[in-house]
Parts: sequence; structure tokens; C-alpha cells
Amino acid sequence: MPTSRTARVTGALGVLGALSLAACPGSGDEQSGDDEVGSSSSDSSASAGSTTETETETQTQTGTEADTGTNHLPPAPTLISPADGAVDQPVDMQLCWQNVEDPDGDALRYRVFLDDVELTEGKKGEQDGYDGPCLGPLLFAHERSYSWRVQAFEVDDPTQQSEPSETWSFTTASDGESETVFFDRFDEDLGWVIDGDAATGAWERGDPVPTLHGDPARRAQPGRCFGGFSCLFTGQNPDAIADQGDVDGGQTRATSPAFDLSGATGAVSVRLSRFFYRSEPGVDASLRVELLTPNDEAPEGYDLHLLELLEQPTSAAAHDAWLPREYLLCDAPAVAGVRLRLTATDLGEGVLEAAIDSVSVHAYADATVCTTELGGACDPSLGDAACAGALLCCSQGQLEAGVHRCEEAAAGLDFESPPASPDEPGNGPLGCNAPDLVVDGAGVEPFTFSEILITEQTCELLEGCVDAAGWRRVMLFTVPIANIGARDLALGVPVNNPDIYHYSDCHEHYHFDEFARYELTDSQGQSVVATGHKQAFCLLDTISWAWPFELAKYDCANQGISRGFSDFYESGLPCQWIDITGLEPGDYLLRIILNPLREDFALPMVNERDVDNNVLELPVEIPAP
Repeated sequence: MPTSRTARVTGALGVLGALSLAACPGSGDEQSGDDEVGSSSSDSSASAGSTTETETETQTQTGTEADTGTNHLPPAPTLISPADGAVDQPVDMQLCWQNVEDPDGDALRYRVFLDDVELTEGKKGEQDGYDGPCLGPLLFAHERSYSWRVQAFEVDDPTQQSEPSETWSFTTASDGESETVFFDRFDEDLGWVIDGDAATGAWERGDPVPTLHGDPARRAQPGRCFGGFSCLFTGQNPDAIADQGDVDGGQTRATSPAFDLSGATGAVSVRLSRFFYRSEPGVDASLRVELLTPNDEAPEGYDLHLLELLEQPTSAAAHDAWLPREYLLCDAPAVAGVRLRLTATDLGEGVLEAAIDSVSVHAYADATVCTTELGGACDPSLGDAACAGALLCCSQGQLEAGVHRCEEAAAGLDFESPPASPDEPGNGPLGCNAPDLVVDGAGVEPFTFSEILITEQTCELLEGCVDAAGWRRVMLFTVPIANIGARDLALGVPVNNPDIYHYSDCHEHYHFDEFARYELTDSQGQSVVATGHKQAFCLLDTISWAWPFELAKYDCANQGISRGFSDFYESGLPCQWIDITGLEPGDYLLRIILNPLREDFALPMVNERDVDNNVLELPVEIPAP
């Protein structure tokens, strides 16, 4: 019979005491940036990016090394599988290589690099690297090409390393439902053609400068792209003045390179993320998204298929945030030479801006996607009418991508009394077959308070975890994030999702952006007095809240949170706090927000079956220093 949730959490916390939970450092991260922060009020110091550690190196000489006094580097490993240039590879597989012998008999481990990013278990492991000769299974993305290499190093002195192996590449298979025929993140110039007669505001590729316009002020141009480093947007505003570089006096058009839809005998799916701001009603101002299919008898040599027309002012329809969208065509001709065209028009006096990012086009050979049956595309705004019978209209993928399909309801997990084993079906509420993340409030307390010394070079200052340099008072707490959904949150290798990770020059590894937000408010929850954020170095299975003896599946190299597992972020980790320097002692409220809505975005980042349970509020008393 399942134990109570309180007992399970207490047991989980006990196990955690024996674990060294930590961040996922990248190659060469030997700084103290991920060390634990003291949890008492005695003096302690945070991590500094410029710190140089002094190490005492001891080498055990054996064999040739003992005879000559010279350390010989290990040879480069040889890669085995997947083979170089392999295609149609499964998305769940191992990377394997031939282990090598050190000339001096030293023990060796191996660093594995995927798309030039080191895969690592982080400091929760006893050692850097891997034993080999395989790593995984790892989860990859469909229809992606990856490069990989391996490097051997000595366990006693990791600086003594081999030459890298050869770099091999492989490509994963499709999802079996569609084929991607065009993809553009706009980080490279793929050859979009820009034309039109607008006096200002022509489409351009780059990183937009944010602007505000109107009263009350609304975002007229986003402060960042939906993903990656660049996107397509109308007119840069270097001085952040909204009406300086917007579309004016005509139209500006962006036409994609040609792509081949000859395999789209069932349907065509066009996916993109878009942003649109229009200030004034009653004028000819709009954004048009069109698919152009070749037709020699048509006036322009193309038949026009209107995918979307946005022409309402932002005051009536709030499109001034990044929104992922899918447009489905069930009658487009299956031909080559097809293009996508974006047209922004403003003939009036107001401000009009638009932006487009992460464009992809998918060819379906089967027309099932055009029905309301199982697997059919659907519009969640239609409610129960979106799908046939009892099917639910559910968002697809691990991250919100604007793609919805009809699917059968699946049961989540009862957080208080889960099934006896993970092999049994869920016993919680019915909903979409997706993860569901909640904060386990039983593991957040106790709150502890500490004084930390911050310098101008400290990572925590550079990454916004404290408000200023000097001695800072911080409130530390643990955040256990439990998955009570119907399936895993399975992100896989970090390079699968470049939109949600950024490289920290200070900590020298990748961070998961904006996974959780912390707010400290007055005791009534009305006024925010201090903020913090979960510095998510990686998402992993720390321990199972549902089945305490179940083995973890996800780690820093292959990220995710399994159904029935929790990711504990302990209070001793960098940035796992709120800076309360200068706050008066008294009663406050801690608000923890998972998967928050990001600035300039219309939807949360992670695809969950329920986002209404993502906020936890707890009272906290701040004592006098």
C-alpha cells in the first residue's frame, strides 16, 4: 500500500542528505561557482568567476612513467556508433567508442562532446567524464543532424588528455508522421528576398531593440527573438523610439527560399512564432502570412494561400507577444518551388511592427491530420467541439510550439496516494498526455538566512542573483519540483533545445533559462518587495516522490523529470535564494512560480497539461539580523 506523501517526502529528504546535488558545469569548470552557500548567519562567501584555485597535484608513477619521469598522454579514442554519416537514426540511443589504454597505465575516463557542447553529469557525480565505452541512452530530437567526438583524460590529472577523436555526424529519423521540408531559425541568412515600397520599416534579420508605445504603454517591438540569436522583424529602432523605424508609407515583403512539397499528398503544416503590434484602428495596416504555390497561369506566377491576416489594433487583440502558431493546408498542391511570404503594411499614421521566428514547413503524406479524429489537428479555442467524441485537443511536444492534436485522455498521478508501481496506470485526474509540474511545499522549509560577500566579479552578481556587491543578506530555501503528470518531461540532450539554454561565461556551463521565479511579497501578497529565480543548471531526476526505490532516468547530460520523480534544488546551491538585504524583520509571503510566463511571450515555455497549479505561496518570518 502506498505510503503517505508526508512520509515519502521525509524519506526523500533523508536520502538527499547523502547526495551531492549540483549544477551541470561545462568543459573545464573547476571554479567554485557551484559550491554550496553556508546556511547559517555566520560569514560565508559566494562564488567568484575570477577565482583561481590552488591545487596540490600528486601523480602515481608506474611503468614507463616511473622509468623516464615523463608522463605520456593517452591516445585518441576511436568512435564506433552511430557510424559517421548515419541517417534515420532512432532518437533514443547510445553513443559508443573504443576505450583506450594509457601508455603509463594511468586510469582513464572520457569526455563526450555533442555539437561542441560537453555532456556532463555535473558535480553530483564523484568524477568528471564517463567510464565508457558507451553513454546513454540519450534522447535526441527528430530530423536533426548532430556532430560528436570523444576525448580521453587521466583520472588523477584531468588536464592530461588525449587528442580528440575524429568528429562524426549522424541524423535522426522523422517522427513517422511528417517530413520537415524547410526550417529557419534566422541565425543564418538562408536567402529570404526583401522587397516592397514602404518608406521605413523594411524586414530585416537580427536582434530587435525593444520599444514601448501608447498609453498605457504596450510592447511595440520585442526585446528578444523567440529563439536563437536572430529573427526577422520590421525595422530596427536603435534609439528605442517606437515610431522611428516602424512600417510606414506602404508595405514590406519577405519571401522565403523555395522548398519542395511534392511529398505532401495529405497536408501541409506551416509553423512559426509571430509578434504583431498595431496602434491605430481604421487604417490599412496589417500582417499577412501566405503560402505561394507555382502556377504559370496566375498573375504573379503563384497561387496565394492565405494562412493568417492580422489587422486588428493591439488594443482590441493583444498580439504584441511571441506566439507559436501552426497553419494547416489540406488542399495545397503537392509541388516543388513553394515559398512562404510575409507582408507587413501600414498606410496610415500609427505604429505598426511585426516579427517572425522559428519557421518550419512539414509535409504530411496522410490526411488524418485534417480530420477531428485521433491525431487530427485541432483548435483548443473551440473547446469540446475541437475534436470528435471524448478526444481532447492537446498541445504537442515538450515545449510550447503552437501545435495541437486530438488525443485520448490520460490519467495523471494522485500526489497524495500514487499507484503502487510506475508500471501501473495513473490514478489521478484525466487530461492531456503531458507532464504536470508542481512545487512540493513540504520540502521548501525550513528557511535559513545567511550573509554572503559579493564582489564585482562574483558570478551571482553577474547573473542577477543579488542586487549589488558587498555583504548581502539572503534567504535560502529548497525547491522540490514534482512531476504529477501522465508522462515524463523529457528534454534530452541540451543541444536539442537551444532556445531555453544560454551559456554562462562566468560559470562556464549552460543554464536553463527562466524555469522558476521567486517573489517575496508583503504578508497579504499584494506588493512584491524582493525577487529571485531558479538558476536551473539542469533538470534531472533527484528522487522519486511516488516510488522511492525507483532508479532515476534523467541527469544533466540527458535532461528531464520523470513521471513520479522530483527535481530538488537545495538551498545551498548558488542563487537558490532571495536577496533580502535591507528588508525589515517581519511577516512576508514567499511565492514560487514554476514555468512562468516570460516577458514578450504569450505562452509558458514548457508544455504542461495544467499550468494553474504552478504557483505555491508560503508564509515566512524574517528575523532580525
